[in-house]
Amino acid sequence: MSFSSAKAEVRARFSEARMLLENLRKSSPPAFTPVDETQKALRGLWLVSLYAAVERSANSVVEAAIADISSKSIKSSDSKFNLHGIFHYNKVQAVHSCGRNSLFDKSADLFEVAFSDATLSATDNPLAESLQNVDAKTLSWILKLFGAPEMTPDVASIGRTNTLRERRNAVAHGRESASKVGERYTITELDNLYNAADEVVAAFVLSIEGHCATKGYLRQIA
Repeated sequence: MSFSSAKAEVRARFSEARMLLENLRKSSPPAFTPVDETQKALRGLWLVSLYAAVERSANSVVEAAIADISSKSIKSSDSKFNLHGIFHYNKVQAVHSCGRNSLFDKSADLFEVAFSDATLSATDNPLAESLQNVDAKTLSWILKLFGAPEMTPDVASIGRTNTLRERRNAVAHGRESASKVGERYTITELDNLYNAADEVVAAFVLSIEGHCATKGYLRQIA
């Protein structure tokens, strides 16, 4: 997946969430009028839709970054160590799963490929399993793994995006009903959540795409 394809998917997911929010807005009762149970439930379920846009955005952009780096024929020995866990994941996994008798042999295999002229290449996303419960902190963690600059969205947007994950989990894992979660939110507050998630994801994309464009993952040799 290219960055252009990833960004198109990000916009499509967020556009869908925006469309659903506009439908909620049209069907909402006038100000200071009680909201019925259906509207409350729809608001709670909308949070799941917005969260899905954030989670898929994280995965699609990571896939694009891996594909971009893989296409550049970068030698492992020329890259910063941040990338090694991603592109040498099978070797890392071998160390993780081996017994003590194999520990030193498997470690030697990892270090050998890390310091070799083997090109960094991956067809799968080894982070996928860790990107199933995503918030702003997760996106910052991804940037660190790639050695990319920190993103700098508004602090309030980071807080709202972290809250989005927690509220989605409450609905998705059955801790609270959709109507119970949705009753806490006005349409204005849902709009604020949308803008916050959009800002955080945009900052994430900007950081990692720029990092790849400038090959910021290459080691600086004095």
